[in-house]
Amino acid sequence: MNLPLIDTIWRVRGSLPLDTAAPASEIFARLESLFEVAGTSYEIENDALTFRKKDPLSQDKMSIYKSGTLNVCHQGEGRSLAWDMQSPALMFCFCLPFFFLGVAWLLDESRTPSFVFTGIFAFLYVVGRILEPRLFRAELRRRIAGEVNGDMGAPAHS
Repeated sequence: MNLPLIDTIWRVRGSLPLDTAAPASEIFARLESLFEVAGTSYEIENDALTFRKKDPLSQDKMSIYKSGTLNVCHQGEGRSLAWDMQSPALMFCFCLPFFFLGVAWLLDESRTPSFVFTGIFAFLYVVGRILEPRLFRAELRRRIAGEVNGDMGAPAHS
């Protein structure tokens, strides 16, 4: 069954034009430190990097994404890095407002706290849906440009 609207709740897709003529292996080498963290396994095959996370640490820059694929794509004369990632955290923040609305509807004495939690999780979902992909894209851009060292994401000129 294909449910694209529901799928967009927890999937993050995007792409970044590549200004470099570097091969896919070099591009992935620049991104490797994002995936060399505890709880993350990844493999690079041809022009694709596939990763999975199990119990990611909160310090992990990509902790909200459970799994995904990054591909170096050839489009006409240019190339881009495209990604497709799944985020259970986004799904969780999307579903919880409905739960708290249900609690407010069923229990009169819990209405105000339920509405507060509904608002908090709805806000977290909207911010996460807008902000996280932008932060990820900016991190990729910095790493591909060579502005970030491998280990801790420190700037290259420090």
